[in-house]
Amino acid sequence: MEREPENIPTNHEILRDFMLHMQLANRSENTLETYSRLLNRFLYHTSIPIHEMTSDYVWEWLKEHGRDKKETTVATWISILSSFFTFCDNEGYIEGIPMKSRWRPRLPKPLPRYIGKEELAIIKIQSEAGNLRNQVLFEFLSSSGCRITEALMLDKNDINVEERTARVKGKGSKLRTVHFSHRCAILLEEHLKRLPEMSDGIFLNQHKRKLTRQGAHKILREMGETAQLVGAFGPHRLRHTFATSLLAKGAELSFISEELGHSQLSTTRVYARLLDEKLVTMYRKYMG
Repeated sequence: MEREPENIPTNHEILRDFMLHMQLANRSENTLETYSRLLNRFLYHTSIPIHEMTSDYVWEWLKEHGRDKKETTVATWISILSSFFTFCDNEGYIEGIPMKSRWRPRLPKPLPRYIGKEELAIIKIQSEAGNLRNQVLFEFLSSSGCRITEALMLDKNDINVEERTARVKGKGSKLRTVHFSHRCAILLEEHLKRLPEMSDGIFLNQHKRKLTRQGAHKILREMGETAQLVGAFGPHRLRHTFATSLLAKGAELSFISEELGHSQLSTTRVYARLLDEKLVTMYRKYMG
């Protein structure tokens, strides 16, 4: 039995339901922001009710608005729209998903970009010229492999300097324990003494509030520029460096996966691929 027209929710009511669904699924703030931005943009440009949406319309929108975009960006858009329309189909807002699997561009799987020992040493020296907070941020990220959001959410009671461990909240609000270096522990101990008592956070901005992702990215970007590092330098590159270094030293993938907070071992296997690529390069360099 079909619903009466007046009982059909509007596009934005459906979008609100979808975003609530995403929140309840414990999706990260970054993911929620990305989904919301794209879907609001998509719905802003259409007056067609979602239950009347056709694959031709969606495809034309993707072609028009993705004309000057990278293939990786368009692939992300397709993934977001597919998730949204799958939700709509499951909830009975539409009959059938107006998306085609052939739309997805076949992208080469990129290898993680890591930093070599010499470059890392240069950046470490450069960081010593900065303030203590920035030194601790660099040391913590490079020796723990944490995501930047995990580090910035840390409170004082999450840190155990003696054990050199920290309790972080990862994706899906999953708690795990990470480890950090002896040098990081020394710097962190001094940093904790200087923090204001009324604040629980570890990495604070000038207003004594927790440092934002944008602020942390800026700090690391400036470190990379000062060290004249080739390519963009950010927290995820440090995370890749941490994982690659562990693998090169013989650590098992299962251990690296646990340290990084990967929910599936297959996500970690990309680093093994990277090491294989490096061995091939070395072979060609010396053997021809």
